[in-house]
Amino acid sequence: MVHIPIVSRLSFGDYRSITFTFIILGIETCFRLIAYLIPGVILDAGKALVEKIFPWVVTNHMSARAPPLENAANVQEMLRFWNYPVQEHLVRTQDNYLLGVHRITHGRESVSAKGIVPNPPKDIVDLLRENGVPLAAEAKEAYINRQQQRHKRDQEEDLEADLDQKIRKITKKGDYIKPVVLLYHGFMMCSEVWLCNLDEERNLAFVLAEAGYDVWLGNARGNKYSLKHMFLKPHEKKFWEFSMDELALFDMPDTVDYILNRTGAPSLVYIGFSQGTAQAFASLSINPDLNDKISLFIALAPATTPPGLENGLVNSVVKAAPNVIYLLLGRKTPLTAALFWQNLLHPTTYAAIIDLAVKFLFGWRSRSMSLVQKAVSYQHLYSFTSVRILVHWFQIIRTQVFQMYDDVQPRVPYLSSTRSHCPHPFPTNQISTPIAIFYGGNDSLVDIKSLLSDLPKLVGVWEVPAYEHLDFLWAEGLDKHVYPHILELLETHSFNGHISTDNEKKRIIRRSASNGAGTLLREIRTLVHELEGNDDFVDEDGGSSSTTVSALNTPNRSPLVERHSFVSARRSSSRLTTHTFIDAQEQQHQAE
Repeated sequence: MVHIPIVSRLSFGDYRSITFTFIILGIETCFRLIAYLIPGVILDAGKALVEKIFPWVVTNHMSARAPPLENAANVQEMLRFWNYPVQEHLVRTQDNYLLGVHRITHGRESVSAKGIVPNPPKDIVDLLRENGVPLAAEAKEAYINRQQQRHKRDQEEDLEADLDQKIRKITKKGDYIKPVVLLYHGFMMCSEVWLCNLDEERNLAFVLAEAGYDVWLGNARGNKYSLKHMFLKPHEKKFWEFSMDELALFDMPDTVDYILNRTGAPSLVYIGFSQGTAQAFASLSINPDLNDKISLFIALAPATTPPGLENGLVNSVVKAAPNVIYLLLGRKTPLTAALFWQNLLHPTTYAAIIDLAVKFLFGWRSRSMSLVQKAVSYQHLYSFTSVRILVHWFQIIRTQVFQMYDDVQPRVPYLSSTRSHCPHPFPTNQISTPIAIFYGGNDSLVDIKSLLSDLPKLVGVWEVPAYEHLDFLWAEGLDKHVYPHILELLETHSFNGHISTDNEKKRIIRRSASNGAGTLLREIRTLVHELEGNDDFVDEDGGSSSTTVSALNTPNRSPLVERHSFVSARRSSSRLTTHTFIDAQEQQHQAE
């Protein structure tokens, strides 16, 4: 066969695939134009006819909960269906984007003869009981009892220690600050993905709310809840000129600061999925102060350096020249066609098409999710983002380096541009926040060996062999394979001091902002919380209780074990020594 320069780089099969792709795009464009001209009444009648002819595709035959969740337009409607409270907050970033953040303040309640009382779902109660986690109301009641006992004991010990010393002022009514958890979605998603499961016990947000956590659901700029800027409009190209760099530099730290300022908690636990983990790895690596504000980072299906796509042709094209995506999708937001067909097709039909697409691109078979679950979840799967973020991901796939967005592209495909300049890699090995990882054995987007080589020592790594990427959101068995470990991690690492007075709030904020942002200061701050407000760790005779560090598969000389040894030594001291230590810290700060 005669070799033709450039043309011979692709085989006949490649050209056939490219031609077929453009034909499909042309047909899809024609269908979209026709659909725009057809009145909505006719489209609704067509859907009803399909459901009558093919009744087995109607999801209400499979689950009574499916239709309301499929048709829910936003987070408020979804939480109203589940009977959970919701607040919506606006976070203004440093570069003037407005991010919508949702908050679940407490568990499910109902009205009875005794007034408003907790009414948690039975399956969530069973899940928490099995894992030894108290319900929210029980945790608060136990805390109030501990506080009363501690105040009485403190007064007696202070009088015995020094009769001339002024007795501390004890407030009878204080603020009960819950431990805070922030959940963050993945690529082209929004906060709705955390509320889609048909069973309450498989919705992580509800499990955490019933366990007594203050649950926040974040949203990245550009999606349906964050489609706002102080000076730019979504139809302007400049509005969409952001990559993961901006998510790491602005969205995540500004959201965390807003939540901590709003709640008064000194730190929070961050749980991210897919791109939500990538932005956390990036943000923690380039924002040292943020490491003191996040007590634990749980990464579900972590994505930093995906090995590539399953389809060889698509993989070759995007690796050769990631900027070709701009040619195909423009400079604003990608895959508007997916949202169009989501509104046009029946949910089960749309779910079948999505299954084919993810199998074509990633090789996933989606066997861990039921048909009705996919029909519901995929209705909330896609939300807007920028094309630049997609290009950023393909740059990372091409170089196999978790790096910042490269504004300078190579002029020749397959050749590196690092000879003329070096894109900045995210220094993830400098992260000091404790990290726990959950990944699926069949997830083609997770290269666990590469990821672990770029991270410091971890709290733990868990593999679910049968899981793929999306399974960590909606698969069967989440309440058995994943959530028990998450609850155990939260019990060990989340803030549980429950600060009760304004003075204590100010003191803790000063400590968290003092002199640097290293691991040692964060551990000292956590120690002071434990000494100051966690009597459940101290027996009446001063002895220390056992912990579950070994259950986390932690290395023998990890920072967690070292901190545990240090805390155990400190806890063995008397209550008087504890107060002397705290008072010395206050006097030193006042002297400064």
